[in-house]
Amino acid sequence: MATIEEALGIALDHLKAGRQAEAMDLYGRILDADPDNPDALHRLGLLAALDGDRERGMAMIARSVERDGGDADAHFNLGALLHVAWRTEEAIAAYRRALALRPDFPDAEYHLSEALQAIGRIGEALEVLDALLARHPHFVPGWRQKGDIEADLGRPGAAVSFYEMALAIDPRDEGSRDRLAAQATAYRARRAILDGAGPDGRLDLRDVTVLVPFRADSEDRKRNLRWIVSFLLKHADTAVLIGEDKAGPSDVADALGPELAARCRHLHLTGNDTPFTHKAHLLNRMVEAAETPIVALHDTDVVVDPVQYALARDAVRRGAAMAFPYNGLFFWILGREVHRFGHTLSAAPLNAVCPRFPLMHRDSPGGGAFFDRAALLAAGGYNERFVSWGYEDDEIVERLRRLGLRVERVPGPLYHLEHARPENSTDRNPFIDANKAELERIQAMDADALRAEIAAGRLRRPLFSSAG
Repeated sequence: MATIEEALGIALDHLKAGRQAEAMDLYGRILDADPDNPDALHRLGLLAALDGDRERGMAMIARSVERDGGDADAHFNLGALLHVAWRTEEAIAAYRRALALRPDFPDAEYHLSEALQAIGRIGEALEVLDALLARHPHFVPGWRQKGDIEADLGRPGAAVSFYEMALAIDPRDEGSRDRLAAQATAYRARRAILDGAGPDGRLDLRDVTVLVPFRADSEDRKRNLRWIVSFLLKHADTAVLIGEDKAGPSDVADALGPELAARCRHLHLTGNDTPFTHKAHLLNRMVEAAETPIVALHDTDVVVDPVQYALARDAVRRGAAMAFPYNGLFFWILGREVHRFGHTLSAAPLNAVCPRFPLMHRDSPGGGAFFDRAALLAAGGYNERFVSWGYEDDEIVERLRRLGLRVERVPGPLYHLEHARPENSTDRNPFIDANKAELERIQAMDADALRAEIAAGRLRRPLFSSAG
């Protein structure tokens, strides 16, 4: 009769030879004799996961590392299963335990970088990849992952170079080949926009009105409005319409100064005497007041590379009802880099440092969007049942898609400038639950019900005020 160790050796031979059924049977018999055997738990858990039972596989490998925490492969395989189960933080911890046991473990480093990127810790992901590729310069997946990160950051030229590196090492790497083609196309589109800039370096966005809803609820807001308007007018030949919905005198001239204010249009709705903006109502009046075929919502505190404005405008020209001027990555820029932007009025320094900053969202619907003005109005505009901040951006995307209209994104991230957050700007505002309920109400409707809702005017309401 074979010993446990001999049986484990035979089972491993079956596994390496692809005889999974024999391996599963033998590992099962080993566990009958020794229920806590960590090697059998690990291998049988891996086989169970490969056979489609990931939960059972994960549970068995977790038991294995509890019994014997010294097996780097077990920690790595547990991390891989946690990763595909979207338990990313736990996966990162498991990959790090594997690397603590075996510091030179390329597959674990590569998967760790993927997991870090997935939750927005891009700076850490790059550090892991740089260390990996310094030791293993021929590790193809590492170069491909570097390309993926550069593509996410809106740097198609750099992405192309990393995919080319991967293909130089392994010309059969189809993943890099496909991504190289996509990023080469993105690079050419970007280059064409830059080459088409006017003599003053500005992009021609004369068919766009940029709508900036503004509430001077902090000094940060006024500062950010001044910087954002200066940035827009520095980089684009476009109309800027600033909207306010507050009782009393306007704050725009004080925030911008007379010279900058004179270069913008201004819409001031004076009926809202509360601290809470009725942004959806204000935006609809701004869309109606615009005189261009394309309008672009632009929050006071966000920045994107100017090329992304032109890419979003071009998407609308090609038939999109709505186009985000970014890919969903929404970085929160803090501290001195906010002030550096104010001095440079350039997105380039933000792109250089953004991996160090928190990623607020990976698939954000907020911050800014370009619209076909006629399509937006026909679809009901913004839903004025939303008051203050929260869920109004999710709802417009949901409604347009349910009406069969195209919503697109363009490459590159968005940068959010730090600012003070009074109650109006947080999910602590008193309207957040009602806003969420309104989103869920819209989500429950089909296209015909939405059209009836729009035709009946049920997405419109008077400007919010203390009278209700």
